[in-house]
Amino acid sequence: MPTKQINGDEIYYISSNKIDSSKPTLFLLHGAGQSHLTWEYQVEFLSSLNDFNFLIPDLPGHGKSKGEGLKSVSEYTEFLKELINELGLKEIIFIGHSMGGAIAQVLALDRPEYLKAIILVCTGALMSVARETLLAVKNNYNTFCEISPTRSFTEKAPEILKTKFKEGLLNTDQKVVYHDLIACNKFDISDKVSDINIPTLIIAGKEDILTPVKYSEYLNHQIYDSELTFIEGSGHFVMQEKRDEFNEVISNFINEL
Repeated sequence: MPTKQINGDEIYYISSNKIDSSKPTLFLLHGAGQSHLTWEYQVEFLSSLNDFNFLIPDLPGHGKSKGEGLKSVSEYTEFLKELINELGLKEIIFIGHSMGGAIAQVLALDRPEYLKAIILVCTGALMSVARETLLAVKNNYNTFCEISPTRSFTEKAPEILKTKFKEGLLNTDQKVVYHDLIACNKFDISDKVSDINIPTLIIAGKEDILTPVKYSEYLNHQIYDSELTFIEGSGHFVMQEKRDEFNEVISNFINEL
């Protein structure tokens, strides 16, 4: 798979076989401590969309990308501007999960001209993280990795999803995860999010306990003419637990743009 040098770091990404500049690009971004594997159940679906490019990067220090990770949502947004410019992407439909959704919101405020639309998945205009979680990541990382899958997925989610999730965390540098969660905890654009003025779809897992549905409802109330979809029986990783429903919601939205 291709890589790109950004700020001295080799950045890994999955993409369409060829990026056609005449087509919109679906740009999918993972959340805190995660990687392109967040979207592994979307790749086949994305590959079937003849009218769109797709691109799924790993942020610095995540997945197969080099680097040490960054310290704030703003820093990650600046990094992504450079990646987008380097790849020459236009008419981006930015699909951001959790911290990736926070980055999508900042990009929509800073560079709306880059974007055709945004899709905000299990995210919010603020993303507070429990103090106990931050302390666990800092001081008892293995314990955090054991417990986190039970909070990220519903009880009925297939065990393979929880196992893969745990393995992904264990393979991610503890400091990267910690600083990502600090970045989330400091993120708050509640007073600015209403300035977003591009087509917006908001997707919420009905049983998400990490970003409860009230976060998505707030976004829907604040962002003019946004759409809100709840997916039943899903926790924070709705794109994995309810992949078919999730893909259908995405497909309907992008085909109506």
